[in-house]
Amino acid sequence: MLAAIVPLSLLSGCASQAPVSPLVDWETHQASLQQLNHYEAKGRLGYKGKQRFGANLLWRTVPQADHLLLTNFLGKTLLKLDATPVSATLISHDGQTYQGTNASRLIQELTDINLPVEQMRDWLIGLPTAADTYQLNNENRVAYLAKQIDQQLWQLDYNEYDNSVTPALPSRMILSQGDVRITLIINEWEITESQQP
Repeated sequence: MLAAIVPLSLLSGCASQAPVSPLVDWETHQASLQQLNHYEAKGRLGYKGKQRFGANLLWRTVPQADHLLLTNFLGKTLLKLDATPVSATLISHDGQTYQGTNASRLIQELTDINLPVEQMRDWLIGLPTAADTYQLNNENRVAYLAKQIDQQLWQLDYNEYDNSVTPALPSRMILSQGDVRITLIINEWEITESQQP
């Protein structure tokens, strides 16, 4: 009788463990990510560099355009950016509007914040577009990528994925370059189907 009880207790112990992330085929997952061209990410950003601050993050991507909004915890705008492959418009915390052709350079010149905006539309969803190197985790999703941009080595670690969306998307990332360390936590993903013309 005791012999029958022990295996049942072992089974119940296994059942209470955290669910394992589903294993995916990288090529299939990559193809699914490449189809995403309308999405929105809401969460938080922690920045440590020449400045140190925390902010609410809203990132929205549509074909050929990206929108970044950083607000403080009272809802006041810290930075608002609209970028296309050839132009960028930045509205600063004091309501001033600035124009440029390179979003990353515009942000750095005006705010001293170093952020590779042009890469973020793909990197944010775990797509290692144009990365010099990348590694996959045990679930065949990107765990790490690195890219040299203007003599700066950017590295991005993907620490957690959100399996409640399809395809699974990153929920916790750390982006670093030199003394700059940016923590990205995505609490909510919204994927919109592409609108056919």
